Amino acid sequence: MITVSVANQKGGEGKTTTSLNLAVGLARRGKRTLLVDMDPQANSTGIFVNPETTKGNLYHIFNNKTKMKDIIVPIYNNSLSLAPSSMALAEMEAMSNNAVDAPYILRDALQSVEKDFDFCIIDCPPSLSIFTINSLVASNFVIIPLQAEKFSVDGIVGLQQTISSIKKRINPNLEILGALITQLKPQTLLTKTILPVLGKYFRIFENSISDGVAVGESHLAKKSVYDYNKSSRQAQEYEGFVEEVLSELQK
Repeated sequence: MITVSVANQKGGEGKTTTSLNLAVGLARRGKRTLLVDMDPQANSTGIFVNPETTKGNLYHIFNNKTKMKDIIVPIYNNSLSLAPSSMALAEMEAMSNNAVDAPYILRDALQSVEKDFDFCIIDCPPSLSIFTINSLVASNFVIIPLQAEKFSVDGIVGLQQTISSIKKRINPNLEILGALITQLKPQTLLTKTILPVLGKYFRIFENSISDGVAVGESHLAKKSVYDYNKSSRQAQEYEGFVEEVLSELQK
């Protein structure tokens, strides 16, 4: 199982959108995929199920009350499953920080199901919390959604330091697969100025996601962008992104 975290400590960069459309895109190609919603806001979960009515969720994993296989919910085309989140997960953050094995909880839980899936996509919270650290410790790769704007650049350094520290101390196999530019306005001066700066920090995926209404409308409809409007520009762009990710992983 190849595990990929979709991470950025800054909110509003497109983590949840990228996570769910990458996961659905892989499932549409017949890849057995597990989407893990590590964000206590449970936005990825809410696209597919009601976070408050699931029998089990990641709160129970971090509370050491159940196993990963007992919370996984099949959600799409027999190829995509979900490890749901819940707002209750936020209660575990302070408690988990004090435990010696705190960074390893998710990694250990996923080991029991790694033969059941080809890919695991982790939707990380918009912070460098214990949940983001767990996700990076459990992952082979990181994808970083970014907007082409100054505040996105400002937040990169902290994320880079966290990834480097985890790679050095805990998970030497962790690699940054690349940065995905989201909500792109290609003709603006700001975009033309910022993109070369971002490229100094990370490899930038050739595919980017343009600014448009299809993504926001798909959230309201509780669907992937492909299922909401497969002919939309953003759906086509995410299709290209999924193909690029698969190509990179197969090198």
